[in-house]
Amino acid sequence: MTLTSHTALPRCLIRCLALGAAAGLTLAACAGAPPQPTADNDAALAASHWELTHWTGHSVPHGDNGEPVILNFAQENGKGRVSGRAGCNQFSAPYSIRATGQLTIVQAVTTRMACPGPAMQFEAAFLDQLQAVNQYKIDGQQMEMKTLDGQTLRFHAREKPGAAAQIKFIYVASQKVACSAGAMRTTCLQIRERKEDPWQLWYGNIQGFNFEPGIAYRLRILEEQVGNPPADASAIRWTLDMVVEQEVVKK
Repeated sequence: MTLTSHTALPRCLIRCLALGAAAGLTLAACAGAPPQPTADNDAALAASHWELTHWTGHSVPHGDNGEPVILNFAQENGKGRVSGRAGCNQFSAPYSIRATGQLTIVQAVTTRMACPGPAMQFEAAFLDQLQAVNQYKIDGQQMEMKTLDGQTLRFHAREKPGAAAQIKFIYVASQKVACSAGAMRTTCLQIRERKEDPWQLWYGNIQGFNFEPGIAYRLRILEEQVGNPPADASAIRWTLDMVVEQEVVKK
């Protein structure tokens, strides 16, 4: 996977000093392993995908002004990890719940896709701000995060694939091709599960995946069976879980 590390030292130092002062701990103690998250708090975070809807002083990407910013909290091998889209690239970072309503997100790694300047600037500021998160509160479909420097980020819950969803890895070709969806002509993704397999057409979409022509992808997706789908719709739903690799393909 091609990933880049997001600079964390300033935020980590601020967090360590603040937490150490509040708890009467030394800086060395702060560097120790964080407590494991409690089950109830972690379940509330992991129950949904969280879409950023408000950040004071910033134009939040959504619809016409960019792809939404999404957080997905999960436990992987007993450790907390938050991943998602940060405005341009996919990102992933460890997290821990120190106590009820107290959240720590540490250094993030991202893919290396280039985007227009404003999107890259927003992403850098957002990932930096995630490392300053200190508290969170979930109220129904809304989540609010507060940072050590007094900023507030608000999120709305989006549907998350069910526990029965199957994990799959697929390759996506760098170009769509013409295809037919019933009587309508359109373009379809080309996908395959192994590099040696021939390309196959995928007539549906992949929820949460923003395809860019000229870029080849390897994706980790969640596959679910759809109960009673419409006559012209697929009985399988795919949701993006992670962009594992992406590469610009020269013509």
